[in-house]
Amino acid sequence: MIEHQNKTNNEGQDWARERLRNYLDTHENLNQQRFAYVAGVNPKTIGHFLNDGDTYPALLRKIARAMTTSYEKLISPISEEEYRELQKVLGV
Repeated sequence: MIEHQNKTNNEGQDWARERLRNYLDTHENLNQQRFAYVAGVNPKTIGHFLNDGDTYPALLRKIARAMTTSYEKLISPISEEEYRELQKVLGV
């Protein structure tokens, strides 16, 4: 049996993971479980995604909405300006 892999479903998930990790790092009062409830998903689903599990675009859209950003920005690479801003916030 030949498995069909649609790469468009997985496109940008690594960037989304990094953006979510950065978001949780910069919001000290928000842990994975609380974020999951804000996003309206099961905390195990967020944990699975953060541990390199693949997910559906619908979950990414919920994550983006909870982070008050767009889906397109969530799955896009982090710019140098965003990276510098993040370093300032984290005190690195």
